[in-house]
Order: sequence, then structure tokens, then C-alpha cells
Amino acid sequence: MGHWVYEFSGCPDSADYQQIADDEKPGDVVLRERQGGLGIVDGFVRESVDNMMMVARYRWVASGDPSTVAPAVLQASRLPPPARRDARPVPTGSEPDASQSA
Repeated sequence: MGHWVYEFSGCPDSADYQQIADDEKPGDVVLRERQGGLGIVDGFVRESVDNMMMVARYRWVASGDPSTVAPAVLQASRLPPPARRDARPVPTGSEPDASQSA
């Protein structure tokens, strides 16, 4: 495991900055609570990864309450939304008929 450099850019309320992290590989998105922000988060989407130099570049997407920032960041990253714990599969009509199996 090495030290990754995360580069964050584009946040309108702060200058571009870097952070060093001890991760195996950077994630697709980062939600960071602002210092003294009282629950305000900044959401970033990974734009590129340089595995040789161990640098991950992230661009700002949204700021605000985590409940609104997280969906905006996931949409910008094109990742599927996290499954709800109480979610159940909904039949689409394309499933095989259970009476015809076996």
C-alpha cells in the first residue's frame, strides 16, 4: 500500500488543494465535510487516476446537505444509486415463469 495524492478542484468556496491518503486505490466519489461547516459537505467526482504517480484528480460537483449532495455526486459519476435496505425486487414481466421451471 502506498500514499495516494488526491487533487481537488473547482469548489467555488475554496481554493484547489491536495490531500495525501493511505488507500489501496481511490474511489469514484468523495464526500468531505467542511471544517466548521455544521454538516455541510462538498461532493467530488473522480476525473482521472495516474496509477504510476499515484495521483487521483477530483472535480467539485455540489455542496450542501449530505442528503442532496450524495445523489448529485452519484448522478455526475454515473454510478448507480445505493440500494435502500427496505428495497424489494419489482417484477418486470421478463422473468421466467416459476411454474415452467424444473
